[in-house]
Amino acid sequence: LYDPDHGYYLAPARRPGRGGDFLTAPEVHPFFGFTLARLVRACWERLGQPHPFTVREIGAGVGGLAYDIIAALSDEAPELRAALDYRLVELNPHRRAQAAAALAERGLGEVARVETPGADGQLPPIVGLTLANEVADALPVHRLVWRDGALRERWVTWDAAGARFADIERPLSPLVAALDLPAYLAGERVALAEDDVIEVSPAAAAWMTGVARGLSRGYALIVDYGYPATELYRAHRLTGTVRGYAGHTVTDDPYRCVGEQDLTAHVDFTRLRRAGEAAGLTFGGLTTQADFLAAAGLGDWLVRMQAEPGTTVADYYAAQSAVFRLIDPGGMGRFRVLAMAKDAPLTPPLPGLGPLAGRL
Repeated sequence: LYDPDHGYYLAPARRPGRGGDFLTAPEVHPFFGFTLARLVRACWERLGQPHPFTVREIGAGVGGLAYDIIAALSDEAPELRAALDYRLVELNPHRRAQAAAALAERGLGEVARVETPGADGQLPPIVGLTLANEVADALPVHRLVWRDGALRERWVTWDAAGARFADIERPLSPLVAALDLPAYLAGERVALAEDDVIEVSPAAAAWMTGVARGLSRGYALIVDYGYPATELYRAHRLTGTVRGYAGHTVTDDPYRCVGEQDLTAHVDFTRLRRAGEAAGLTFGGLTTQADFLAAAGLGDWLVRMQAEPGTTVADYYAAQSAVFRLIDPGGMGRFRVLAMAKDAPLTPPLPGLGPLAGRL
């Protein structure tokens, strides 16, 4: 995915979107970004309305979500808009250039900019909010199988006869062995059976540590598909969750069209939370995207749209359909929203992360 010459995420072609390989929530409708803007405002107010207030979006693409958040703040919180320092972090150099050009074209150069990590790969600490939508699922994973009462690792080999990559079972790599997964699974009351397949992502834990280091004071909001460990490792998911996406079709073969498909795996939100806490963050709640968006006021935008004189019936029903897609419990609505904080108040809960949130 990240190879500079052949990696899926670093290729010039823009693969997400309706004409690409997959669709993310910000591309479904601007209402997603408009609703997040209310959370941004709440974070700013909780921190005492600092100036500047930085929003760092990791995996920002070409800036669509940034534009929607800034547009909503311009209408609803002009005082925050004046204090806003929006930073877009994107690995793909082609998409970074597109984002910079789009910001300039829209006259947002004074409030938003593309941010590049330093030579050490680190980003400077901010006071504000770090956003990451569908980032952790694309980080590298190790695939493991329960065999004869112990975990084995599925490594990659070359099948000369079939002229393709294939799996080969080997002992655990030192990095995975050091995690003491049997103890972790036992602590989460997960019992594996013969041939059960799971994934573990040390890279996701390291990434979360980086998120924590990138906050001087403020909040982090992680939106992705996955579950707490007790749900993730239920029997019907124990064939593994690695999937490939190309042309809005899905496969469980990661070796199909190498470099030409997106590869993902469900996020273990229990491990992600613990990595954040170990790095100095405080847990601020975990809920579904459906519950988060509904509680944070997603439906208000439909009501407002309906009252606008220029809204056509077709426009309204298209927006209504998009809202249903964002909260569909069988689709995007089941994504998880994880909130963490550093030296920042969590009482009362952040918008959309009320009393029902917080079960891990």
